[in-house]
Amino acid sequence: MNSMNAPDNQNARLPLWFCSLLVWLILALPATAAAQEHLRIGVPMGFPPFSYQDEGQSEVRGYSVDVLNILSAELSTEPRYLVGRNEALLQALQDGDLDLVVGIALAEDQRRDFSTLEILIYVKRYLFVHHPDKTTDRTYQNAIRSVIVRDQPYVTSIIGDNGSDFIQARSVKEALMIVNSGQAQEFVDYSDQMATYLIGKFGLQNVRQAGVRMGRFPFTMIIAKDNEPLSSGLSKALGQAIKSGQLDQVREKWLGKSYASYLWQRFAPLVVLIAGTVTTLGLLLVLWHIALTRKVAQVTNRLGVSEERHRQLIESSPDMVLLINRTGLIRLANQSAVDKLQIPRDQLLASNLKTLVLPRDKEKFDDFLDTLFSRQIASLETKLTHFNGRRIHVEFVAARLRRSSEEERLACCFARDLTKRKLMERELIASERLATIGKIAAGVAHEVNNPIGIILAHAEDLISGELDDEESRESLTAIRRNALRAGNITRALLDQASSDVSSRADLDISALLEECLHFLKPRLKKISVIRHLEMEQYWTQGDWNRLQQVFINLFLNAIESMSGAGIIRVSVDRIDKNGNGWHRIRIEDSGKGIPAHQRRRIFDPFYTEGKSQGVGLGLFVVAKIIGNHNGRVFADDSELGGGTINVELPVKVERENGNPSVDR
Repeated sequence: MNSMNAPDNQNARLPLWFCSLLVWLILALPATAAAQEHLRIGVPMGFPPFSYQDEGQSEVRGYSVDVLNILSAELSTEPRYLVGRNEALLQALQDGDLDLVVGIALAEDQRRDFSTLEILIYVKRYLFVHHPDKTTDRTYQNAIRSVIVRDQPYVTSIIGDNGSDFIQARSVKEALMIVNSGQAQEFVDYSDQMATYLIGKFGLQNVRQAGVRMGRFPFTMIIAKDNEPLSSGLSKALGQAIKSGQLDQVREKWLGKSYASYLWQRFAPLVVLIAGTVTTLGLLLVLWHIALTRKVAQVTNRLGVSEERHRQLIESSPDMVLLINRTGLIRLANQSAVDKLQIPRDQLLASNLKTLVLPRDKEKFDDFLDTLFSRQIASLETKLTHFNGRRIHVEFVAARLRRSSEEERLACCFARDLTKRKLMERELIASERLATIGKIAAGVAHEVNNPIGIILAHAEDLISGELDDEESRESLTAIRRNALRAGNITRALLDQASSDVSSRADLDISALLEECLHFLKPRLKKISVIRHLEMEQYWTQGDWNRLQQVFINLFLNAIESMSGAGIIRVSVDRIDKNGNGWHRIRIEDSGKGIPAHQRRRIFDPFYTEGKSQGVGLGLFVVAKIIGNHNGRVFADDSELGGGTINVELPVKVERENGNPSVDR
């Protein structure tokens, strides 16, 4: 003030313009410049940990005080704190007695009268509840829900809007005592240290800390509306304090660690558990992926090897392997099919198998396809046309694929080339036929000698000239008749020895059997033959010479089993099987019979067990010839004490009467 009186005493000596400039400079200085040496700050009473005074102490402590100390240092001022009620502090700020008020929550209408700076911080709210030693505390049962400290901001919004649901206390100590007495059920405070200290100091046995709630708290600094320099300075100082990390240190000192740290502290076990679980699952997933990759590689390798083996199996097969569809179109063919048919693979895969079948067998091939795709398996014996026109005899055995990824149904068809085997069979049949002729040669010679002797006797009578005309005519007739008889015998023998060209015709089975017995008449002198034959009753279609060879073979086996003496019974009956008619020819003998364990094997080639002569081809040839006639042959016991050979041939239903349609 002395510095301001000196110019007044010297006014007469100073120019007027200099005085005016000095006044302007004084007025241009901030109105708060003098006040900047001391920053007057108002803080509410009893608001730990933000602002409070220890009992018996005048010093103000808390989060608000430390923050304002930092900001004051940035502004190069010394803070001075005034503790009071909220209303009194705001009034002092309006009257200019305070520069700044902190820790008060303004209503919406009050915000228009002041300038504010806010820091949004996360704080822990500690819940303390009444926990009596006796559960039958009636006071607690009728208690108010909550108690709060008067003038504490942002607490009533936590408790509720219903004023009747909470009561107010003047301090934290009084609030804890109210909870301890059971007048209120709970108390929420921002400082657990202060509350715990008071509980222990005053022996509040019925108060327990029940939990922690995390919430946001706006730390508000309230400034006069017209004090822009202070507002700007505080804003810059606040930014610098945040940037330097000083506010974080103050927060950790009074409020504990940051919200992130709180969350980490609270949920760390769960986060660690989840992270460990995710890491374990990730590791397991990686290991599973590696194992799966290896497994896939192994399976792929095995599939490749298996596929190559199957391909080699099909390609290396000596038989033709064909994959066909319902119409007979070839979808796949192995190398054997290409080689045997002499058709390029690309042309073969574009061909229909039916076009390779002989025209006379196409209907049979259609039936084969129908059976294959309806019953899943079928077989067929036919001939295919070679690329150069040659025919090959094949046997088809096919099965429908049970599972296929193709849209159309497919079947695997195995075709075996029977050309060489058929040739060998024909040669075996021819050799067996010659052996049969050798066996009956003696009887044939005897049969021929008889008519020749008669012819010779009549010729001598004619030469003698002693016969009259009538007798001569009778002799000539006898000569002609016996010459025809000898010719028939030799012709039958030649038919047996003729080429193996098969000629099918309608034939009378009874007549065929009679002719076979006639051939063997010289060997039947000591054998009684019982016939149950009816002429022109049992007709079938077949090759006369082939079937004659069959029955001569069977009669000779019967004669050999009886050592030339005994009984032979031959009969023909008609039977029905599955709606089809069959002729069953039974040739029985009184010989040594056929053991049961041999009855299926006697039709195998070169089976000679129990036989004293022969190479074991007779019954094999019999079975082949009967099979070619769509019949079957099997052995059985006989009522005569020996064995029985049964031959079944299909009935020729179209033929009721008459003779065979072709000359034997």
